[in-house]
Amino acid sequence: MRNATVDNSRLIRQQGLVPSDRLVGLTATVIGVGAIGRQVALQLAAIGVRSIQLIDFDIVDETNITTQGYSTSEVGQLKVDATGAAIQQIDADIHVDTINDRFRPRHVPGDAIFCCVDSISARTAIWRSVNASCQFWADGRMLGETMRILCVADDTGRQHYPTT
Repeated sequence: MRNATVDNSRLIRQQGLVPSDRLVGLTATVIGVGAIGRQVALQLAAIGVRSIQLIDFDIVDETNITTQGYSTSEVGQLKVDATGAAIQQIDADIHVDTINDRFRPRHVPGDAIFCCVDSISARTAIWRSVNASCQFWADGRMLGETMRILCVADDTGRQHYPTT
């Protein structure tokens, strides 16, 4: 890594919360890079995740500037490309895999999946496709000023999540 010294000093304050050795071989998948997903992807990069997969089918438009944190220079770009470039600004050594598409069962997600889509039916379909294979699942839901985050990391969570 060309910025190993910078990375170590940048991450030192969080070592007790997010040990870097747990992130080394992890691939995090963010499905939907809108209001929640874009921020999740940027924070994953900031905490030191080395491999991030972004899945979204949409293009940045002007309304995404105020609601999703995109800039005016990103209008017209694919959301996955704009977010991928923003991740590279945080750390150019992060591997970013972009998929300009809706999530489909043929897409192979990473170990940790962050589902940030705006449809319960899409969320349900994604969960059915990946729940048996993912190590960690986080579902970010937002309505107005309220955000709800549901996480699954064990069998108890796998049984409870579908009831939500």
